[in-house]
Amino acid sequence: MFISPMTRLAGVLIIAGLALAGVFMVVFNHVDGPVHFPVLFWWQIGVGLGAFLISGWVWSLKPRDIATRLFLLSGLATLTFTFAPAPFNVEGLAPTDTLISILVLLNSGGATAFGISMIALFLVYPNRLPGWKWLGGLALLIFGVWSTIVIIGAVPRINNLHQVTLIEMFAIFAALLAQYFAARQDPKARAILIWLGGAVLIGAGAFITTVALPRSFDLPSLINPRWAFGFFLIIYIGCAAGLVRYRLFELGDWTYRALFYASAAVLLIALDAMLIVFLPLDQGPALGMSLIAVTFLYLPFRDSIARLVLKRTNLSDQDLLREVIDSAFSPVGERAQLWRASLQKLFEPLELRVGETPNSDVRIADEGLLLCVPALADSPALELHYPWRGQGLFGPRHAQTAQQLVDLMRQAEESRAAHERGANEERGRIARDMHDNIGAQLLGALHSRESDRKDTLIRETLTDLRNIINDAPDTGLGLSNMLADLRAETAERLASAGIRLDWNDTLAADISIQPQSVHALRSVIREGVSNVIKHSGAKTTGVDLVSDHASLSVTIRDDGDGFDDQQTTRGNGLDNMRSRVTSQKGRIEFQSNESGTQIIAFLPADHAGGTP
Repeated sequence: MFISPMTRLAGVLIIAGLALAGVFMVVFNHVDGPVHFPVLFWWQIGVGLGAFLISGWVWSLKPRDIATRLFLLSGLATLTFTFAPAPFNVEGLAPTDTLISILVLLNSGGATAFGISMIALFLVYPNRLPGWKWLGGLALLIFGVWSTIVIIGAVPRINNLHQVTLIEMFAIFAALLAQYFAARQDPKARAILIWLGGAVLIGAGAFITTVALPRSFDLPSLINPRWAFGFFLIIYIGCAAGLVRYRLFELGDWTYRALFYASAAVLLIALDAMLIVFLPLDQGPALGMSLIAVTFLYLPFRDSIARLVLKRTNLSDQDLLREVIDSAFSPVGERAQLWRASLQKLFEPLELRVGETPNSDVRIADEGLLLCVPALADSPALELHYPWRGQGLFGPRHAQTAQQLVDLMRQAEESRAAHERGANEERGRIARDMHDNIGAQLLGALHSRESDRKDTLIRETLTDLRNIINDAPDTGLGLSNMLADLRAETAERLASAGIRLDWNDTLAADISIQPQSVHALRSVIREGVSNVIKHSGAKTTGVDLVSDHASLSVTIRDDGDGFDDQQTTRGNGLDNMRSRVTSQKGRIEFQSNESGTQIIAFLPADHAGGTP
């Protein structure tokens, strides 16, 4: 063997060049005068070169594989039986009897060798059939002897080489059918066979229909046999794709499309011929009626045929959306299980297991046997093996469906997470307002000595409770009025506890803060005073309100015992105050020592004039 694929391919090119040079030598040595090469000459040369180069390229990639060697042999045979008759297309050719005999022998022998090598190829690929050596030897013996008898004319009644070709084609189909039964439990081999069988069915079937079958019964071929050589290129392209296993998971779709359009063309030709033969119609009306029949009788069944041939997802778009919603919005412990169940229902894999390597998007691996799905829905990355109970392969269409499902699931998870964040924030807001405001007001009503004042505080508490539930803090009184009411409320609460209030308000007249900041300010003062009453043991509490060009600050100070922030377990009050202030893009500081505690909160403000 040569050293590398490139050197092996170079050897193939040299052989092709020598064969081409031989054809031109025959032409130039047997034509007097100027030589004109017609289109049919170049067509035969192109078909032979194409078949040989395709088979040579595949062989150069896998030179030790018996299947690629047989494929190369078939390409050499095709090169031979297409090149040999090519000179006869050149005008003015005057070949000798010896040359004619040699060219006819090469054409006949090449055609027979093509059939034998193809039969042998499908005996060993994709699986080696039982007794493949004996069957291959038997094919070589039968068709070799038969074609020899035809060529030398030993038996007068057997003188039609097209009969040999016809039977060889049927033998190729038989080998493909045997391979299909051998590959029933092997999705990869079955996918290869679908493609190989489709390519052979189209290429060989077209040649049989148009040339081999009519000529076997001494009838004129439907098209010039030399033009029909082009059908063999279809076989070579299909066989090359199957042998190198190029994008194996797409072969099924490609085959279906090729077979569908080829069948439509064959049906059109057959109907046209039947209308011309059996009905007194000219070619124009017959072709028109055939087109109408194919359009209205065959094409509408395309989707139905596709559903029978191709593996489709068995869930509608509505079902897919329902599966996503059920998985994404289920309780935490059930999401992963429901997600796996959805994938199982969609693709019916024989095995669904945790992936060995994480991935961010859906991808196909192992030539279509494996679909890798990224981690989501509380589930790790998953691998789906052998789809549809081992009866198919994953293709790009299936990967696209799975990716859409993954994208939908991610969007649903983001929506669920946003909903949960909003619900948690709402619960936290209600808890803070209940703790800071309702608790403080009820405590003030409890200690109030005046009946009317107690009733007023209870009514205000109910109003605040409704506002808390509806997320509508009552800021209708404005900042100055709210502070005036809050000062009276605070003084009464502290007086009930025997604590003196020192309230200092030096806010600018045009200070303005947002409504939510007004609510936060009231809550901070109430909670700070509540802490003084419950924990400080203070005699005096001060509330200082100051403003500058950018912020409003409130300081709550007492002369109590203070606390050690490192050793004291914080309750909800301090955390609530910090949360309220920071939510308004402000900041808060806690300072405490033996001479008392001080809380300083800063809220953004402006001096645009007016109160919110």
